[in-house]
Amino acid sequence: MTIAYQVLGQGKPLIVIHGLFGTSDNLKQIAKSLSDQYKIYLIDAPAHGDSSTPDPLTLNNMAKAVLEFADQQGLTQFSLLGHSLGGKIAMEIALLENARVDKLIVADIAPVQYKSRHNHILKGLNSINLETLENRQQANETLSQFIDDVGVTGFLLKSLTRAEKPQSGWKWRFDLNALELGYENLIKGNSLLTYPGPTLYIIGGNSNYVLPEHKNEIVTRFQNTSVKVIQNAGHWLHAEKPTAFIKICRDFLA
Repeated sequence: MTIAYQVLGQGKPLIVIHGLFGTSDNLKQIAKSLSDQYKIYLIDAPAHGDSSTPDPLTLNNMAKAVLEFADQQGLTQFSLLGHSLGGKIAMEIALLENARVDKLIVADIAPVQYKSRHNHILKGLNSINLETLENRQQANETLSQFIDDVGVTGFLLKSLTRAEKPQSGWKWRFDLNALELGYENLIKGNSLLTYPGPTLYIIGGNSNYVLPEHKNEIVTRFQNTSVKVIQNAGHWLHAEKPTAFIKICRDFLA
């Protein structure tokens, strides 16, 4: 396994993991703001960006890939910050390796089984012929037939890039085939283990990803949990309210 990463700052290590269909750049603003006090390892999650894909693609294997990366960096102990799917991976790491995780921040995701909510996105992505695609605008028009949220289409198009020579055409900066095949594994609940360390859930007040009925599954696994809600923010809370998000992270990590 290869994990692509950027390093920012100096201090105690903090591994930052983005969500589904993203790359390390998605949380770079947050990482830069925290890098004055922490050494940030801003990674491309497995099957995303320039990182390789574990086989099969499961939360457990993604977590083990990040732990292998931590070994390669000589990190015996570190904190974690993960958003959405990155939060699920971060939770799995903490559940698997209690002693190695100093503190855990989970942004707008719970350790529960989710219903499929990305089928329209997968259909839209698969409807684009990357070999014949002429430009980004054409891709946007195709995606817009399946996705009515311009923010989501804009987010996805950030991962559309020209294929490297000698290949022609375009490519996605995520392993679309593997993510589609492994999707049901990624929306499963996390392992039924426990993590006793300090855990913070940051929730978007307008989001429906972390609900009151998820409380039992959270506290059963993460007994030392606190919760912060960012009002007037949705699932992309770190992008919508970065100042509030950064302050909450900084206060908890300190």
